[in-house]
Amino acid sequence: MRDGMIDGAALHIVPVDPALRLRPAGALDEPFIRRLFEEVRTGQFTATGLPGQIVSQIIAQQFRSQAAGYAAQFPGAVSLIVTRNGTAIGRLLLHCASERWHIVDVALLSADCGRGAGTKIIDALAAGARQQGIAALTLTVLANNVAARRFYLRHGFIETRRAGNAHIAMRRDLA
Repeated sequence: MRDGMIDGAALHIVPVDPALRLRPAGALDEPFIRRLFEEVRTGQFTATGLPGQIVSQIIAQQFRSQAAGYAAQFPGAVSLIVTRNGTAIGRLLLHCASERWHIVDVALLSADCGRGAGTKIIDALAAGARQQGIAALTLTVLANNVAARRFYLRHGFIETRRAGNAHIAMRRDLA
């Protein structure tokens, strides 16, 4: 899949809220994606008491490692930017296979969490996948991210197995 296309067919993921949209990420979105990553991850490290400069270095290293890891593991994934009224508020990295769509990564700016955007994105993903004849949505989530696990459980995902030491695999059947 490239540029919002799967095997030549348009990727149709449209949230019911007209203010929310998903668009293919481009080179100009790199600073936003980096800032989003930093916002999401910085809180995890500031609690350690490490100096800010060290935290910044760790976050930068993790960003590079994550990007390289995702590119190696999901080379055909499409990176989408979530917008609200044209302003970037999040990112969705999606790997589309013929039998399932795997949510590689999804994140929203903290100011936009709890405002319904996540629910509308998941609902739009499910609807778009059904239109393409896809049987399931899958993802992995950090085992200690209780809030995210609860969110996915509320939205029809079930925990299917441990995925390594730190993650849980989840699946939402669409049939």
